[in-house]
Amino acid sequence: MTIAELLGNKGFDPCSKCGGYALRRLSQDQVAYYRAAHRLHSLTHQVYSAAARNNGTGSAELAAQLREFAELDRRAANAWFPLRKEARRWQQTVNTLLDELPGPA
Repeated sequence: MTIAELLGNKGFDPCSKCGGYALRRLSQDQVAYYRAAHRLHSLTHQVYSAAARNNGTGSAELAAQLREFAELDRRAANAWFPLRKEARRWQQTVNTLLDELPGPA
């Protein structure tokens, strides 16, 4: 499953898979990525919902939250994405969501 498919999957529920036990075995960087990806997934649904309603209310706030994901520092990017193409895909996903927002972003 690609990241785009994962982000668009309404049935995505990572927390029910292991009851939180996996977090105890992950490194700090892995937990940070997991939490960021989970938050990005949540924002994806908010963006698509706003776009479907063509409702620009809250678009500026959503855009600000998405931009936080676009501005990864070099250490986080290196820890989260062993391959540059993965970091580019993350950036493309954020940019696509920003473009989907109704109204000025």
